[in-house]
Amino acid sequence: MAKPTDIALLSRRTITSSSILLGTVWLTAFASVSGAQSYRDQLDAGVEATKILTTYDSLASLVPIAMIAAWIFTTRWLYELYKVAQDTDPVAMRLKRPWIFWGWIVPVVSLWFPKLIIEDLLKFRNSEQSNELVGRETLTWWLTWVGFALVNNVGIVSAFSAPEGYIPIRPELEIAGACILTASYVVWVRIVKALSQEVY
Repeated sequence: MAKPTDIALLSRRTITSSSILLGTVWLTAFASVSGAQSYRDQLDAGVEATKILTTYDSLASLVPIAMIAAWIFTTRWLYELYKVAQDTDPVAMRLKRPWIFWGWIVPVVSLWFPKLIIEDLLKFRNSEQSNELVGRETLTWWLTWVGFALVNNVGIVSAFSAPEGYIPIRPELEIAGACILTASYVVWVRIVKALSQEVY
């Protein structure tokens, strides 16, 4: 079983990696404004769409990297919390341990498995703070996270059937996604601290 200090360290890394992801998303959103104009100018100048490069492209490539890093740190932290919960109460968790990792990325189940895991851990913690988060707060966190993922993919899907001259950089979608992720992040930090409150 992990020591409280280990869980405290993992929780801080989870918050840090989540903060980096949010910061990367916002930098990309800001860069999309000038990036869309740069893309349009290069297209008008006769540059082939496949050869157009902008600052936005460089920053956008960092988002998946930040997301993977956040997934690694978050699942490592959740794994230790899961072990504590299961060792203490074998029926505390509804899902098997592998879903700590795969529940975030397996199609379909990724739409609700992480929420179930978080809620089970909060109920197991059974503190005033954790109990207050179960329900509306966890629903807000999860809906905004899923909303961010959907908005983040709208532009990608649209580009596949786009007409000639289409500008694939959509500042309105990037900024909307960043705002939604911010709302998710605010609740997420509260959840992380509630689950690690004994060692904060």
